[in-house]
Amino acid sequence: MIVEGLTMSLPNVPGVPLYVQIREALREEIEDGQFVPGQQIPPEEELASHYGVSRMTLRRAITDLIDEGFIYRRHGVGTFISHLQVNRDHTRLTDFLEGAKASGLEARVEVLKKEVVPANHQVAKALALDEGVEVLHITTLRIVNDQPVTLHNSYVPRALLGLLSEDKLAVSSPWLLLENRGMKIKDALERLEARGADEEQAAILAMEQDDPILYKERIVFAEDGMPVEFEVCYNRGDKYSCSIILRR
Repeated sequence: MIVEGLTMSLPNVPGVPLYVQIREALREEIEDGQFVPGQQIPPEEELASHYGVSRMTLRRAITDLIDEGFIYRRHGVGTFISHLQVNRDHTRLTDFLEGAKASGLEARVEVLKKEVVPANHQVAKALALDEGVEVLHITTLRIVNDQPVTLHNSYVPRALLGLLSEDKLAVSSPWLLLENRGMKIKDALERLEARGADEEQAAILAMEQDDPILYKERIVFAEDGMPVEFEVCYNRGDKYSCSIILRR
């Protein structure tokens, strides 16, 4: 039996459990682009028949791929291919483009807005400024494999604008540009929160309103402890994940 969209059969490797062979065969199909993100895979009974195994064996393979984020299940509907995700390493301070490249993805940044504005309460508190002091506000859209992933807002004290290269603001993070101009960046304080997309965010990120968003705030500090950038990001929940090392 040939299942539509599925071309690979099991190699039947001695000593390797059947569910592992099925899992790796399906993983290879997904990574080779035989399925596209959002596509529904064949029902379990069809896959079990295709591979010549029981549904219980097939289900173990499917469960592993769900746990790894390759596919997801919608109860009462079926099982679907997950969208590619940018997996950011939050154990070190990195730029978005660095993170996408490390994940093997093609990424670019589009500037939506660039303006000098008075700092509101949230921005002023983060940057240790008086409320109303002018800051540079840059809004960018981060796009991965031609899909919008992150709506990013950056705020930098106006006193630092002379260190920023205007022609590079569209393709990098301001803190990274400051570092390239000789400023020593020490660390960052970050906060993550689950939210639902509002109407404007959903429109920009090609989502439905109230779809899950990973909201992020980040304050970047120079070596002397001065905050040099405040970031507010809205990341698509289906295209963005984080890796964090916890030590004891």
